[in-house]
Amino acid sequence: MRFRSQFCLGLALSLSFSLLAPLSASVLAQAPVPAQVPAPTPAPRTSFRDVPADYWAYEYISGLARFSVISGFPDGTFQPNEPVTRAQFAAILNQAFMSAQPFQVPNERLNATQPGTPTFADVPNNHWAASYIAKARTAGFLSGYPGNQFQPNQPILRVQALISIANGLGYQGGSVAELSAYRDAAAIPEYARPGITAARAANIVVNYPALDQLLPNRPATRAEVAAFVYQALVTDGRAQPVAAGARWNKAPITTLPTAAAGFSFSADGQRLLALTTDGAKLQIWNTQTGALINEITADDQTRFDGAAISKDGTKVAAIGQISPTNTVELTAWTIEASQPLWKKTISRAESAIDGSQIAFSHDNQRIITFVNPQQDGASAPQLALWNTANGETVQSLETSGRFALSPNGQFLAIQIYPNDLSGRVDLWRLNQSGIFEYARTLPPEDVLFWGMDMVFRNDGLLNVLTRSPYDGRLVTWNPQTGTRVTSTELPADRSDDAIGLSSDGDSYFFGGQVAGARLGSVKTGEVQDWPSGYGYRVAFSDRGNYLAILNNNPNEVGSALPTPSISIYAKTAH
Repeated sequence: MRFRSQFCLGLALSLSFSLLAPLSASVLAQAPVPAQVPAPTPAPRTSFRDVPADYWAYEYISGLARFSVISGFPDGTFQPNEPVTRAQFAAILNQAFMSAQPFQVPNERLNATQPGTPTFADVPNNHWAASYIAKARTAGFLSGYPGNQFQPNQPILRVQALISIANGLGYQGGSVAELSAYRDAAAIPEYARPGITAARAANIVVNYPALDQLLPNRPATRAEVAAFVYQALVTDGRAQPVAAGARWNKAPITTLPTAAAGFSFSADGQRLLALTTDGAKLQIWNTQTGALINEITADDQTRFDGAAISKDGTKVAAIGQISPTNTVELTAWTIEASQPLWKKTISRAESAIDGSQIAFSHDNQRIITFVNPQQDGASAPQLALWNTANGETVQSLETSGRFALSPNGQFLAIQIYPNDLSGRVDLWRLNQSGIFEYARTLPPEDVLFWGMDMVFRNDGLLNVLTRSPYDGRLVTWNPQTGTRVTSTELPADRSDDAIGLSSDGDSYFFGGQVAGARLGSVKTGEVQDWPSGYGYRVAFSDRGNYLAILNNNPNEVGSALPTPSISIYAKTAH
């Protein structure tokens, strides 16, 4: 049976700072300050000086503050990264779910213990949170430890907070197998798996900055508890949802001190490969800590022109040109090794190559390359697939252009640019022999050479961004049928020279000298102006939860970056 209570938005009662603010053990041991309803009721504080509007949990915290569920410190701070004790969590549960009407215990939870009486051996009658703990226990939100202990001053863990809300509100549903979506699923205690599954199904789980990392056994912060509780109010229809996937935190989670000609993420966004602007080094970075994991340096005769990291983050591959012969080679390494796995010749060129493309397939079994060398005075583009394990050629295609590979590996999309600067996309399909065959050409769209981008979405559909001098249009195609699914106008500018599309089908990035930088959501139509300048490269992680931006203009007015760098940003959505 789900416990429900009417939540009154006009609630005047505010929790005292001793209830919600983690001050000190001496304060927590004091007798409670009786809650009073002032007349007239002052407006609740809804903003805090340490929770700016671009903070990842801003909307959760300000929302609960408007409802008087949470409050801050006398100095105007909220201290979002501080832990929440079990007693404080009980007080928050009471204020969010039980204080707007006389407390009613569901029939199946009736017992001899009544709210306001001591329920645990370590929670005496005069403990400031005794009544809140008793009510939360009777309602099924909280339970104790062996020996009838509650440990009120112990920080509540993320897993405990989530299953507490799920149990108290009677959440059900979901499949335990879905917990495999979290890369730390093995750390979820066995007893908590049904509750976390139900919490996930109810959409109250909020992870930041790694959306696929639950961190179940870490103490929950004030910001995280605010997010969990707010999402529960959304699920119960008592609060407006935070737009999922619409906003990114403008404060980077890390900034990597390097300038790069190109970079790519591992599938989970935890690692980033950067090719330095001089073409001399491949750097593998931890995007969460900013640590340099490894660096591969080219020899004196080699200049790297394109590089990629495998989806599992264990290998890298690079296209390099050898002087003075101008031989173009493909080389692969494991990230931990200093010696290459293998090296293969792609072609020879009459001059320096520029703008090569390389990528790993989603199963990491293939490497795809596109190079455009000059041979006999003419451009000679080449697109090929290679075996990741040994470097053997799998296929050389008869057509060439910049490409995108579908997540299931069944479709290869190739951009074709005739001499008239119009553009088209050819689709190739994998046959039963493991070879790509031409399937169809998508109906042409007006497009300029410099304005086109495309990416296969995680659901298998293909997003193609077409450009005219004054606007942009994102067209979604079904590669199975070649039919147009949707067509959406995007606020592009003719000066945009940086374009990026995310694989989740929602986010896009435009950057140019006139219009500046913008990060938008296809689903909600919201566009965030970005604080950086123009003239940089961008890349999204495959899951659409991380964004890397190369800041090439550190000397512009207002910039705080002393040197070119790569900033890593994360989505604020749950």
